[in-house]
Amino acid sequence: MWDFNDPACPVSFRTEPTGTEGAEFTHDDQTNVGQAGLSWVDRNDGPNYIGLVCKLGPVPKSDGLALGKLWRHSLGRGKEIHRYWSITETGGEKFQDVRLNSKLEPLNLTMLKDVGWIQEDPVSLRSDETWWRKRPAIKTFRAVDFATASIESESDEAVWPHIVITGPITLPKIGWQGELVPLPTIAAGDVWTIETDPNWFSIKDGAGNDRSWIARAWYKQIPGDPDGPITVPITIQGSGTNTNTSVKVTLPQLFREGF
Repeated sequence: MWDFNDPACPVSFRTEPTGTEGAEFTHDDQTNVGQAGLSWVDRNDGPNYIGLVCKLGPVPKSDGLALGKLWRHSLGRGKEIHRYWSITETGGEKFQDVRLNSKLEPLNLTMLKDVGWIQEDPVSLRSDETWWRKRPAIKTFRAVDFATASIESESDEAVWPHIVITGPITLPKIGWQGELVPLPTIAAGDVWTIETDPNWFSIKDGAGNDRSWIARAWYKQIPGDPDGPITVPITIQGSGTNTNTSVKVTLPQLFREGF
């Protein structure tokens, strides 16, 4: 087994990968009888496709077929998820979780068996997501930090924070962008986990009980800025804290391209 970027790896890029330029998008438009032109409604962001053209070998002829099979099996058959990294001077380390997009072309078994290499084996990988990602921005605030809490984000796109609160804290309020959401008192040692994304919304206490309720929801995202990074203030209020009290904020980092 080899790391793909290991010089000893018998599989290498034949050409520059495609797909780092970002995912395709379409426009959702409305047209009316007699209208000059159309009315734009929204943008629909599609999945991203990464194209690889790889060279297999050279290896000893006796190992050629085994290499081809090992390479193809490592890609899976559409269910298996792989992490594809794009590492550049401008973009740093970005990644997408991808799956094999479609059936592969036939391998040139004769070349593998008789020569021990093939010059080109094209592969299409699909990310179910539109965006490229970086490792999330994570910052933990202690009670002494609450008054000046802020977090830096590089994300191109607006994101929903993930929050972990460790008690004790009496009647906390947490928010950003002018929004402040009240929560019940959290006892000493209790840990609440909050997912603010409305598609996955969840508030759970340390015992796993659902603590969501009317008005316990966030409606504003942390903004994105393609010209970032930006520093975003986080408002944290509450009394009855001690040195064990903390609020951990995690921001996904979403990008339009992989470079």
